[in-house]
Amino acid sequence: LSLILGLIPTKASALSSKEIKKQIEALKKQNKELEQQIEDVQDQYESNEDEIADMVNQKYAIDQEIVILYDQIENINQQLSAFGLLIADQQDELDAAQGKLDDLTLKNKERIRAMEEDGSLSYWSVLFKANSFSDLLDRLNMIDEIAAADRRRLKEMSEAAEEVAMAKEQLQEEKDELQVTKDELDATETQLLAKQAESQELLNQLILKGYELEGLYDQYELEIEQILDDIAMKEAE
Repeated sequence: LSLILGLIPTKASALSSKEIKKQIEALKKQNKELEQQIEDVQDQYESNEDEIADMVNQKYAIDQEIVILYDQIENINQQLSAFGLLIADQQDELDAAQGKLDDLTLKNKERIRAMEEDGSLSYWSVLFKANSFSDLLDRLNMIDEIAAADRRRLKEMSEAAEEVAMAKEQLQEEKDELQVTKDELDATETQLLAKQAESQELLNQLILKGYELEGLYDQYELEIEQILDDIAMKEAE
């Protein structure tokens, strides 16, 4: 009220009461409009502040996800390194088992070849060559020893073949698991790239919002300055 009264000319006698009231009403209306403009700018400013706060919180959460994804990628790479060593060891075991089987197979082929060359391919042929009962007994004992040796050799070959099969199966399982881990790494890296792009987009939006907020602040200052100017001008009248 004192502000409005201060805007009224000191020479009240120059204006009628009705004119003074009109002037007061006009000033009040103008002041209300300016106050509303200021409130609108303040609302915009606060709205942008809230939006920026939400965006900052969202970016923080995404950046936390990025940190975790980096940790996951490091973990997966360590798994891949371990799988590489494991597969190398398993390949050595497979090579050793295959070498043992090849050696036993070669020895068995050499024995069969020697029996063929000696003309004694079958046990019966050895027995038929006996020229006496004692010779037959000797040959029977020899056949038993040969048969036992053959059984041992066949058992060794069977066990070696089983070792080879198991080593191959184990190696293939580890290679399959390695591929699954590689696929997991690819998926995680793709997710990381997407999160990095999302984080960068939020950062760009925050920068734009910062400029927008700065503009609103400048506008707010201009509105205040305009009101002060209007008041000063009215006081001068």
